[in-house]
Amino acid sequence: MAKIDLLRQRTREVHLRNDIQKMGQLQLGSNFNFSVKYAPNNQSCVATIYQSFEDKSDDHLFSASVTLEGIFNCHDVNTDEDKKAAHLAAYEALFPYLQSAVGQLFASTGIPGFMVKKMTLDQNRVVVAQKKPDAPTLPIV
Repeated sequence: MAKIDLLRQRTREVHLRNDIQKMGQLQLGSNFNFSVKYAPNNQSCVATIYQSFEDKSDDHLFSASVTLEGIFNCHDVNTDEDKKAAHLAAYEALFPYLQSAVGQLFASTGIPGFMVKKMTLDQNRVVVAQKKPDAPTLPIV
């Protein structure tokens, strides 16, 4: 059974635009991306989570995005099914950090109490990309 341990996490990028001139209600749209890349020996991986928000009526009025990265040790990640399980576990481990970072970012803009909705990931929809073999190289003559 696949098991992963979060070694560390970090915020890689934060973008913010807040040109709101008056108090009111925002209608926010959201984009989300999550990926995991494994070391060749499958004993470690890097997971990256990205979440963005923008005002549906005018993205120049308000937009925000956060990219977080987590470094994990992997145990018993040998098959594609193991990688799918590890993918979900990595999301579960990183989501609280994303929620905290987004909450702090929104609070700094004057929008306290904003909560990111946790995505429901389906293991059957996780795609494991196959590593392409290295291209052959020719000797330098």
